[in-house]
Amino acid sequence: MAIFVESPWPWLLLGIALETALAIVLLQTKRGAVLWAMLGTAVLVAAGLFVERLVITDREAIENTLDAAVAAVEHNDINRLLACISPSAQQTRGDARWMLGRVDVRSVWVRGLEVKVNRLTSPWTADARFTATGSGKDRKNEFPYDSYSQRVLVKFQREGDRWLVTGYSVEGLESLRR
Repeated sequence: MAIFVESPWPWLLLGIALETALAIVLLQTKRGAVLWAMLGTAVLVAAGLFVERLVITDREAIENTLDAAVAAVEHNDINRLLACISPSAQQTRGDARWMLGRVDVRSVWVRGLEVKVNRLTSPWTADARFTATGSGKDRKNEFPYDSYSQRVLVKFQREGDRWLVTGYSVEGLESLRR
């Protein structure tokens, strides 16, 4: 049932299907009572959409953290980026400081996001895999390329009511940064 709180599309598609079926019944029977069913369906779909917006699932919270990190990187804002990284992840925090100190980032895109939450650990953990594509300028002019695209794994941990980054790895690099 998580599908009904992850996206508005199931509610919208269900509403369209039910309203279409009820409209056909209305046209065939010409009974005014069907209008009440149509109104009830509209209210039910509206309530479902409201609940979907209200409920933030773990996957959505992780996406929100990732979106905040991407926005921070695009604005070259180290303080906002560090707010997305766990205070215990010193290596990752150091890598973030180095990267934003070295590269003037112009844009970043995240595609193909896959999130897996593990509630069997204490605290809960999650993995987010995606393709990161970006462009920027090396401030020391030592890197020959201004754009990149890499497959990335980001490790998350639930700390209090937030999901924070605890580590990462980039495809092609063997060790996971922790």
